[in-house]
Amino acid sequence: MRKSLIIVIVSFIVTVLLVNRFVHKPTFKTPEDRLKFVLKEKQNERLDLIYLEIVAKDSMNIDNHYGLITSYYAYPPDLRIIKEKDLISIYWTYTEYDDENVNDIGYYSLGLISAMKQDYNNALIYFTQINNTELKYLNNSIGRIYLVLQDYNQAEEYYKKAIEANGNLEGAYTNLINLYSSQNRINDLYELLKEKSACKYFPSQLKRYLFLSNSNLLGYFEAIFFHTYQNQSLIGFLGALLVMLSWLFYLRKIDIYESEKWKHLILIFLLGVLFSKVTFLLSDLNSMFTGFSLNGKVWNDLLYCIIGIGLIEEFVKILPVILSLKYSKAINEPVDYLVYGSVSALGFAFAENLLYFNSYGPQIIMGRALTAVVFHMFLTSLAAYGIMLDKYKARKGLLTDFTKYFILSAVIHGLYDFWLINPVVSQFGLISIIILIFCFSFFNTLISNALSNSEFYDETVHLNRRKLQNYLIYSLSFILMFQYLAISFRFGHEDGWTSLRSSLISGGYLIIFISANLGTISVKHRRWKPIQIKLPRFSLKLDHNPKEVIGETFDINAISRNRDLMRLFPNKGKVIRHETVSGNSEWYLFELENKKEILDYCGSHILIKAKKPQEQIKYDRKTEVAVFVFLSDDKIEAEEKLREDFLFKGWALLS
Repeated sequence: MRKSLIIVIVSFIVTVLLVNRFVHKPTFKTPEDRLKFVLKEKQNERLDLIYLEIVAKDSMNIDNHYGLITSYYAYPPDLRIIKEKDLISIYWTYTEYDDENVNDIGYYSLGLISAMKQDYNNALIYFTQINNTELKYLNNSIGRIYLVLQDYNQAEEYYKKAIEANGNLEGAYTNLINLYSSQNRINDLYELLKEKSACKYFPSQLKRYLFLSNSNLLGYFEAIFFHTYQNQSLIGFLGALLVMLSWLFYLRKIDIYESEKWKHLILIFLLGVLFSKVTFLLSDLNSMFTGFSLNGKVWNDLLYCIIGIGLIEEFVKILPVILSLKYSKAINEPVDYLVYGSVSALGFAFAENLLYFNSYGPQIIMGRALTAVVFHMFLTSLAAYGIMLDKYKARKGLLTDFTKYFILSAVIHGLYDFWLINPVVSQFGLISIIILIFCFSFFNTLISNALSNSEFYDETVHLNRRKLQNYLIYSLSFILMFQYLAISFRFGHEDGWTSLRSSLISGGYLIIFISANLGTISVKHRRWKPIQIKLPRFSLKLDHNPKEVIGETFDINAISRNRDLMRLFPNKGKVIRHETVSGNSEWYLFELENKKEILDYCGSHILIKAKKPQEQIKYDRKTEVAVFVFLSDDKIEAEEKLREDFLFKGWALLS
């Protein structure tokens, strides 16, 4: 293993040197090309400067003026490129031209500036001076003002005008959906959802609720698949594929006596991907008909994590194994139960990773490969292990054995999530890390028992533990290198190095730790090792005393280079409380001291969570955090918060 580590270290050094020498930040022929790249990749660049350059070339495009003004007011006064009075003066000159189109741009821009300054009366006065009442952005901007003024009928009327004029459809539809949702107008929402042009602007959770409540299962599952696979990036897909293949070939390597046919493994994998969508259905039905959900109370959340999360997900992941047992003879030795269970879990995790990588980008590929994916594999293998025991150990009936280990997998899953989700016990989140660590040791025992009791056992066939360890080191390190290269070639070697340095700190020890545990499988014919709690083969120094940060004030600065973060930061603010989002409690509600007036989302509060897996945010150290924005103010106090209801905007530094 030492030689493998040396090879990996040398490979990384050479790769980094080559990347630093030959890979640079992307260049663009025109400012328009640069703007498209920055917006698409959510880079942290001065959009106001880009828009100013574009406006100088094309002053008759309302999109350019809208972008310039909104990005201009994303910065505090001392960071703005020109003085506000000079910007206003520029647009006053537009109103003096004889050309009505130029006049309209001038008056709209003056109205938008007033709205950004919360001077709504003057904004409406400027907007009434516009000749073209179907000017893009106009009606939506007026509707936003009436919404702030709590004149909801007028707001709705202008949102509909914007839609009829085919203006700012994204803004108008989003605002209209939020308005209907805040007024609980379910019938109006469902009618709006039927419009083809409106459907894509609905949040996934709301869309699913509307389809399910109207018994439209076809629309329901279309919404799930659309949510998972829309706008998938090539890098995200390749990252998810690489993680899956790395662990799939590991499973092939431990299946030493009678390797499975690829067609069977591919089928189980596809079933795992397909059945992962059933998780949405079962969770939504549970929420709709029982009302059982997270509420912050210890015993309620503990039961929900075990039943509402663990039981549902483990049931969905074990289904492909049960179907394979019923309709094929592919599973014919003990280790097959674990292999097929793990491959089903890989399908489930693959679907999850597509969502995560699409939302967060390639920065989290390594973290998912080393934690969530392995955890899913172990839990499904544990449930499959219960089925295996009935046939090969024959102590109890099938139902009893399977039930015991299936419930155990759901309990472990729930306990892992509980310490991260519930705000009362989240300060003990270290327990989840400990659970994950010991699961690697348990997984080792499951594999050892399965191989030791195979009817195809052959004493001449050996599991080469050195090669297995080396494979894990090389494959997991390659995932890290892929993440580094993906970021470097897309954004430049500086960003790539920043990501690599962070990932090496958070993931380097996990590569060694996983390789030491899952690469040292012991096979002894006819031996059954008990599944017991014992120290893993590699110890880690963990922080046992995370400090409470509720009520603490922090400075927050943007790391990611995109216009949305630059609108909000630099800033100060206070951590208000722990939040649970889609079953995960590593989130915090953060109130900004310098509140922003932003049309597209709330500029007063954000959601943050630590970038590194399982890291605690502390007041006495700097922490890189993921930043999510609220699409509407009503989501801030919503009791149940779902990941799809918020937008990821990039990374920031909390200090």
